[in-house]
Amino acid sequence: MRSLLAGSILVALLVPALAGAEPKVLSADGHSRMMGLLRSYEYQPTADDFVQLGDGARDALVEVALDEAEQPLIRGRAAYALGWFPDEVSRRTLTGLLARPELSDLILRRAIDGLATGFGEDAVSCIAPYLDDERTAVRETAAAALGRIGGAKALRALRRRVARETNDVVRGAFEEAIRRIEGSASNE
Repeated sequence: MRSLLAGSILVALLVPALAGAEPKVLSADGHSRMMGLLRSYEYQPTADDFVQLGDGARDALVEVALDEAEQPLIRGRAAYALGWFPDEVSRRTLTGLLARPELSDLILRRAIDGLATGFGEDAVSCIAPYLDDERTAVRETAAAALGRIGGAKALRALRRRVARETNDVVRGAFEEAIRRIEGSASNE
């Protein structure tokens, strides 16, 4: 029931973003190629791979990311790929996924990475709360994502939280992210 309610809320968030715009549909071949990219093991798909699928790629990725019947690994990969389509629909989809803490940490981590990739400094306020998540892997991903984004807001969020981190691996991710941001600032 809780999952159904959360899914309904997410759809309600997306409807206004899609209003006035007819969702684009991938051809059957395009959808098959997209699923092949999402399921690949050895090959790491690129932004170009998804863009080459055509106009319906973003909408198809949204559909997969939200499909509760799909495997978390595939949903997570679709969420990450949405970062290569940085528009309002992708942002709402990714933040909607993050608003569902009951989801697999794999999906949450890839949604964090997708936000960082597509929205940069505009995503810091969405990612920073995950520095306090109870799951170590989610905290580690949030720290690394903020390190990639860089900037003063990301640095403040990391510094605010690093002293309280109890897990050595996650603390290392915080420290590496801080060094990365400080290093890029000193090179400017």
